[in-house]
Amino acid sequence: MITQDLKQWLDIGLVKNGKMKKSELKQIIREALEDSVKQCPAPTQDLELNTSNRNRAIKADFIKYGPLNLSDEGYWVEYAKKWGETTSPEEAKKSNCSNCVAFDISPRMKSCMPGATDEDGRLGYCWMHHFKCHSARTCYTWAAGGPIKDDEASYDWQKRNLKGALSKEPIS
Repeated sequence: MITQDLKQWLDIGLVKNGKMKKSELKQIIREALEDSVKQCPAPTQDLELNTSNRNRAIKADFIKYGPLNLSDEGYWVEYAKKWGETTSPEEAKKSNCSNCVAFDISPRMKSCMPGATDEDGRLGYCWMHHFKCHSARTCYTWAAGGPIKDDEASYDWQKRNLKGALSKEPIS
């Protein structure tokens, strides 16, 4: 983590001797941050962490990630109610991870994923809830404007979510 690396730098070298310029130290910190931003999010590399975060998203009433089976019409009926009386389940199905603002399918994120899923969709990373999610599913925190398709945007989301992305602990 950045703070451990920074402590090591402060304990050795020019900083210890008092000969390092403030701008040089800032550059070292900037480089360490850039390296962290380029790491795969921890849940994409740790199945247990990913599962914990996903299970939380399934159980939390304000998220309700799902459905488990895409043909579960009951889920889509309830999800449609979230949008109001005039929204049909068919309309609600169109608001899914594949077009959510927080769904990351950039080339760099694709390299963090384990592989293909099925003919119904693909895996991406959810920056809101920190787990690998399926493009055909949805949740109650869905927001229009996605998906994230380029590496620059993906790095920007990670920079803004660095603690959650690199944490080895499940989100609470």
